[in-house]
Amino acid sequence: MASNLPTSLSALIISSMKIRFKLVLLAFIYITCIGTISLMAISSRIRGDKIQASLDLGVELQLRSRDVQSHMKDIVFDLFAPKVYNQLRSLTFSPRSAVTLTQWKESLRDYNRTFEQFMELDHFYKSGDSLIRDQYLTAITMNERANDMLTRMEERLILLRGQYRTVDNLYNQMQKDESLIPFFTEFQETSYYFKNNFESFMNYFIGSLKKEGVRIQRELNVFLIVTIGITLILSVLFTLLLSRDLVNKLRVVESSLRQVAKGNFSVKVDIKSNDEFGEFSSTLNELLAELKENVNSILNLTRDIGGNIADNSDIRDLYGIVATAVVEDTSADSVLILRSDREAGYTIEAEKGQSLDDYEKERILGHFSEKVLRRQTQVLLNEASDVLGCPEVRTLFAVPLLLDGKSFGYLVSMKRGQNEAFSDLGITRLATFAEYASLTINNYFQLQELLEIRDARYQALQSQVQPHFLYNILGVILGLNRTGEQEKITETVTALKNMLRYIQSQNNWTSLEEECQFIEQYCLLQKIRFGDRFNYKISIDDISRHIQIPRLLLQPLVENSVIHGIEPMEKDGSLELICEGIRFHGEYSSSLTIKDNGMGFDTSEMDKKSNVGLMNVQQRLKIAFPESVFQMESTIGEGTTVRISL
Repeated sequence: MASNLPTSLSALIISSMKIRFKLVLLAFIYITCIGTISLMAISSRIRGDKIQASLDLGVELQLRSRDVQSHMKDIVFDLFAPKVYNQLRSLTFSPRSAVTLTQWKESLRDYNRTFEQFMELDHFYKSGDSLIRDQYLTAITMNERANDMLTRMEERLILLRGQYRTVDNLYNQMQKDESLIPFFTEFQETSYYFKNNFESFMNYFIGSLKKEGVRIQRELNVFLIVTIGITLILSVLFTLLLSRDLVNKLRVVESSLRQVAKGNFSVKVDIKSNDEFGEFSSTLNELLAELKENVNSILNLTRDIGGNIADNSDIRDLYGIVATAVVEDTSADSVLILRSDREAGYTIEAEKGQSLDDYEKERILGHFSEKVLRRQTQVLLNEASDVLGCPEVRTLFAVPLLLDGKSFGYLVSMKRGQNEAFSDLGITRLATFAEYASLTINNYFQLQELLEIRDARYQALQSQVQPHFLYNILGVILGLNRTGEQEKITETVTALKNMLRYIQSQNNWTSLEEECQFIEQYCLLQKIRFGDRFNYKISIDDISRHIQIPRLLLQPLVENSVIHGIEPMEKDGSLELICEGIRFHGEYSSSLTIKDNGMGFDTSEMDKKSNVGLMNVQQRLKIAFPESVFQMESTIGEGTTVRISL
């Protein structure tokens, strides 16, 4: 357990560091190791060169010492046996004795200079070995004595050469003159000391230095190898710790992302460290929380709108529920739901969140009416304050609301003040909101359409087959029978039969041409009833013939014109139905006009309860055609005109 402590401590330290610091530290370790090894190698090489230089000087010193001895021997032989020695020198082409004396002095100077250089290279002296230091000191002492003895030899040689210059054989003279005997004794002692004592010691000394040099070089090599091994171990250990740390964290991230890929947004990336992985795990956990919140917000929106559909059938309340859900479940500060209107451009159907003033609303509506030409595209204004001229509106994002693939408005979300702009996830969430809201509103409209169709059928049957209507028609038939007008009787019964068949059809939608044919049958019966007091005209162009509309959409309007406009009049009445084809947003549509010259009425006093049929027509029209326009103009005593743009 104690052995794992350093590793655990190192792992803890590495885990708490930033990755960039780890990489910098790893690079620093590698560079330091390489630099240390390089410096040690250079230092070892330099020290080895210095050791070798000392040894080379030691060898050179030995050669210089032998030169001194050789020249000293030549001088003595030339002095005591010049004839014999000269003969021998001539045979070997050696220089004269004067030259030999000069060479001896030069060799002595070279020897002393080499000895000084050798002693100045004190690497071995500083190595710490006491034996080597003692040998250094002994070499200095012995060299000083050797130099003293050689100096005396030089003085005596010069003196002898001056005194016995005329003597041919100084050796024979030495046999007669005892004063020369001390010279030979001193020469013998000097030669012996220089050859046996000093040179032998120097050979031993230089041999010791060679051994010491080998030892020092070996130690340097061992130290270099150990240093290289330690640095490599540290580098590899740190690299392995860093790699293990990174691999473990990558495995945690990989495992978490695999769970996310399977749709598990509840997973947590559990990386507790102060490095970039710790920051990444925190950010990823926040992202997963937002993704889960996004899913939950869709569920909340589903529950809110589902309850509204079940309990409330007002479309404006549904718009309000959608806008409220966006405010509560997203980061939007203000939400508007805009509905496109062919005549008015865009109108606000719902507003939730922070309130907008009239100027801001006007600028937003103006921007969508003037700038947004393609109504099925998203609108993102990151600098909405500059574009709209509204300082408090920071960012605006609008998603089209689609009904049967066509845009009928926009879900507009805004951030106000200094809040951050919408993130990509926020934009995706709003787009998902809008798509689901569109689907929900579409389902709501379809449900309302089914209910309205059911009510419309019932009301149509009630209004078309009500007793007084049948009574009047039957009275007309009896009158025609009394007058013997069989053709009109047949025409009346046929028209009534066709109307009843059209009313009882199971199709919810019909073509505008079939609706006009039904209206014509209805007007024909009224014409038979009122005679010349009632005239009608129905016109439809080729573009409008095949346009699909809800069944029995126009009949209540024609019936109102006949019953409330023309029937109470004493003068002749006329009714006109015109269907003209138009082109809107690249698609063909139709403009419908129903006009009569009846009694007319004040539209401001119109009672909803007494005009249930008219209100149902408007509601069914908005359900089927969200962008449609319904307009009614009426003047008392002049008549009523209804215009519908599909």
